[in-house]
Amino acid sequence: MSAFYSQFSINCPIFAPKLTQYEMQKKMRVADDTTLIITTYNKPVFLELVLKSVMRQRVLPCEVIVADDGSKEDTKALIERYQALFPVPLVHSWIPDEGFRLSMSRNVAIAKAKGDYIIIIDGDIVLGPSFVADHVWAREEGCFVNGNRARLTKAATQWHCKTLNPRITVFTPGLKRPLVMVRMPWLHRLDKGAMGINKIRGCNMAFWKKDLVAVNGFEERIEGWGCEDTELVDRLYNIGVRRKNIKGLAPCVHLYHPKAAENYETHKANIAIREETERLQKKRADKGLDQYLK
Repeated sequence: MSAFYSQFSINCPIFAPKLTQYEMQKKMRVADDTTLIITTYNKPVFLELVLKSVMRQRVLPCEVIVADDGSKEDTKALIERYQALFPVPLVHSWIPDEGFRLSMSRNVAIAKAKGDYIIIIDGDIVLGPSFVADHVWAREEGCFVNGNRARLTKAATQWHCKTLNPRITVFTPGLKRPLVMVRMPWLHRLDKGAMGINKIRGCNMAFWKKDLVAVNGFEERIEGWGCEDTELVDRLYNIGVRRKNIKGLAPCVHLYHPKAAENYETHKANIAIREETERLQKKRADKGLDQYLK
């Protein structure tokens, strides 16, 4: 995979002058065609843990874009503070707070992405150190990738938020489904996992940008909780892009938070949009990514 990475230098004198962002990037392994998008909404502590886990990656993306669905000033201040620390560009992609508009926030961020390959995670997903490297290794033409995640209990999440410690391993107290944090690169070859929309994990997915452009990104008629990821997958299948699961790779952890309140009418409308896509074998979103592409 060396073709995907920038050259790695080990020149690190003890009393080295402060490095510019470009110089730091040249000293690290960087997947120079891969963008990481992190969605967020008014959870700056969670976002800080996620950003810290990105900085621990063995292979960095060429950029990180925070797809912000209208967070307040504390999130903006956090991102500005980390922009000065980050080894790769950290972009704040913000849209006004006008309701739960996850699809729009993702589309706006995707349009800004410079990478040919895009990894999308939620703002409550703390990454293991091999997360980006595993996604880069597993990518394949004609496929999108769906990953898994472990879970932290409420008490463990509170401790990590208090200490801002992003290091989570199979031995971390309060970890549910700990085997997800064990890298087993052979497992995804033996266990292909579910296909179609079954058990889709929108919090840990990766796509070729050209495939997202082909289906016009996420459907923005879907607002509120649910169905934006499965409806997208339906359209990807309709253009011949297939699912690839990466069990045993890209370990990450979902931080505990109370389940978001569901609006029955909104969720019902979202289900209807997804069923329409399936019934009509639609290939493009009616209201999607093309609004933001130059």
